[in-house]
Amino acid sequence: MLSYYKELIYYVQRMVGDKDNAKDVVQEAYFRMLKVNQDINNERAYLYKLSRNIVIDQARKHKITAQTVYEEEQHTIPHEQQPDELAYKSNQHKVLMEIVLSLPTKNQQAFILHVIDGFSRKEISIKMGISIAAVEKHIIRASEKIKDKLSDIQ
Repeated sequence: MLSYYKELIYYVQRMVGDKDNAKDVVQEAYFRMLKVNQDINNERAYLYKLSRNIVIDQARKHKITAQTVYEEEQHTIPHEQQPDELAYKSNQHKVLMEIVLSLPTKNQQAFILHVIDGFSRKEISIKMGISIAAVEKHIIRASEKIKDKLSDIQ
C-alpha cells in the first residue's frame, strides 16, 4: 500500500503545484482508504481517485476558478500535440469546466462522481447520502444543462 506513496505525491503535486500540499492530500487519501470497511480490488486506482477527489474538494473550498483547474491539468497533455490543436482543445476544456462548475452543487457533484470519477449510481447515493433515484435525477439534470449551455455557445 505504501509503495504508491511517491508516485501519488508526484501526481498530486502536478495538480496543486506544491509538494507540501501534495503530501497532505496523499496522507488524507491514505487515511480515508484505511477508514473504508470493504475490500478494495485495486488500491492504487482507489488512492489515485481519492487523491483527485480531495484536490477537487479543496478547489471548491478555495473557489479556484475553472481556468486554474484547467492550467493544472494541462501538464498531463502529451508534448507531441500541435500548438493549434492544443489551443483548440484547451478552449473546449475550459468552456466545459466552466459549465460543470456553474451547475448547482448536487448536480455538479453527482455528475463529476459519475462521469469523471466513474462511480456507480449506488456508490454516489451512499457518498452523497441520497437515494439512487435522486442521484439519477441530478446526473440527468446536469447532463441536460451542460447540453443546453453547449448548444447555446455553438
